[in-house]
Amino acid sequence: MERRTGSRTVKRAGILTHPRLPETRKLAADLAARLGDLGVSVEIGTSADVGCLQQQLGTLDCLITLGGDGSIVRAARAVAGRGVPVLGINLGQLGFLAELEPTELDGCLEALVQGNYRIEERMLLRATLTTRDGWEGEYDGLNDVVVARGEKVRAIAVEVWVDGQRFTTYRADGVIVATATGSTAYALAVGGPILAPTLDNLIVIPVAPHLTPTRALVLPGQARIRLVVGAEHVAVFSVDGQVDRPLGGGDAVDVTGGPSRAG
Repeated sequence: MERRTGSRTVKRAGILTHPRLPETRKLAADLAARLGDLGVSVEIGTSADVGCLQQQLGTLDCLITLGGDGSIVRAARAVAGRGVPVLGINLGQLGFLAELEPTELDGCLEALVQGNYRIEERMLLRATLTTRDGWEGEYDGLNDVVVARGEKVRAIAVEVWVDGQRFTTYRADGVIVATATGSTAYALAVGGPILAPTLDNLIVIPVAPHLTPTRALVLPGQARIRLVVGAEHVAVFSVDGQVDRPLGGGDAVDVTGGPSRAG
């Protein structure tokens, strides 16, 4: 992890509203006007469709999200590798990742525009999905990758490999691979440890495991973790709870620390 001082002033900013929070549209308009008075040009989009700003993302000096942690997670994935810092303003329920409350904006906008800020970088996950029919694709995540049971309410078998060595087979509702950032998300809900968000570590933890003495496993960020769905089992592959696709027996997910970081 690196915590560094912002090195550039903000001339061009993006603002993402929340589609289910109408108050974020009003706040976005007010924020755009205030930034405009400070000489900043602004693009406004929605966190439900970050792609609406896709062509502009590489030209932004910062991306501001209005909402909760889910909005920040989507934004972090969208700007991964582009060097665009994300500033979260909390209008959600938890706000673990958000930096500011709306009432704190007055004292911070001018400092942001002048480049008087610090960037806290977080490790991203890179998940590679391979089905029985071959390679399917790569996915980046900020919080976690999950392989969990599908429609049927029954435990599934998930074989876990670490750096090419078989670790164990969990019979559980699923298996989570989380970053330190994600240690306060789904992993925490199933009894995982809380890690300082600045750590470059991965957590492997089963969900409701049956007859297993092994709970959470904390690994270096560049460990290579492979999750294989047991034969004849049906599962779901999820990234940050926002990207989902079905899995079948023999399908595999490889997870490690990603090449990009979120700031």
